[in-house]
Amino acid sequence: MTAKNILFIGAGNMGSAIIRGLLQSGYASDSLYFVEPSDVLSEELANQGLHRAASLEEGVSKADAVILCIKPQIFKTAAGSWKSAMAGLKKKPLFMSIMAGVSRKTMLEFLGEVEVTRIMPNLPMTVGKGVAAIATDGVSEESMTFIKSIFSPIAVTVEVPESGMDAVTGVSGSGPAYVFEFVEGLIRGGVQMGLSRETATALTLGTLEGSLEMLRQSGKSPAELSAMVSSPGGTTIAAIQAMENAAFRGTLMKAVEAATQRSKELG
Repeated sequence: MTAKNILFIGAGNMGSAIIRGLLQSGYASDSLYFVEPSDVLSEELANQGLHRAASLEEGVSKADAVILCIKPQIFKTAAGSWKSAMAGLKKKPLFMSIMAGVSRKTMLEFLGEVEVTRIMPNLPMTVGKGVAAIATDGVSEESMTFIKSIFSPIAVTVEVPESGMDAVTGVSGSGPAYVFEFVEGLIRGGVQMGLSRETATALTLGTLEGSLEMLRQSGKSPAELSAMVSSPGGTTIAAIQAMENAAFRGTLMKAVEAATQRSKELG
């Protein structure tokens, strides 16, 4: 596939992760443009062969696709200038938004008649191990293939209807924070029981990595694997009971619900 010109509006953690993935997959750096207020970050990207657009109008005029990597809270403030930048263009670029909560309908109200899709990546994408959910609404088969080619080097991609994007935000978008909180709790438990933090961290990370790999390879459900570890009257079932008494799974479900609801509010 011939490299298309891609404009990044914002090149922070997520934007930079997508750019790294594209470069590592062999995408031509001279096909990548960006609009970024940080001179330090802009210099780093320019040193990698990317073009810093002198203006939004210049960037949009050259772009076949635009990836919006800004905070949802500033979308409405910034969107007016994007629409202005597209005025008079015969061919409108494909817009891809990684903003949580901002619906396709809202974006179309500001951007006019363009092809727009929503994508929800998560933080592990910055180390090439992310998940990216792509909303299928209004996206052509050709565009979907192109979008997946951008994200697949750094993330597992899944397709969902836009109606599921808020729930995606609650599960995988915010999910890394839940994992980090779980890991910190396990480490602290080890320290409380007399282990050094270094030892507790090594045990926790090794256990987490091995457990996830077992879950991938075994074909068994999490509940089945948990039962395999829980001998009758043993240590693990006592720990599981303590977690049940503290509503561990119910708390996680409420966390997903809270993040999903907040995503809806941002829209």
